[in-house]
Amino acid sequence: MAIPKQVRERVVESLQDLSSEQVKEVLNFVEFLRIRENQEFIEYVNQRTRGAIEAKKKGKHFSTLEELQKEYK
Repeated sequence: MAIPKQVRERVVESLQDLSSEQVKEVLNFVEFLRIRENQEFIEYVNQRTRGAIEAKKKGKHFSTLEELQKEYK
């Protein structure tokens, strides 16, 4: 599916106002969108989410999306 030029330009303009860290977060999210249809990854995320919720309740480390992606690869 072709992305309309107007939409691409809007995306690029939006990225220009972000910090380097925010751009990295956007790229991580884009990667997440690409692989989210993978059932194995969905099951992995669900498992990690349950673990993260328990860890947060106990005051332990809460994994970021970037950490989860690095661990999964």
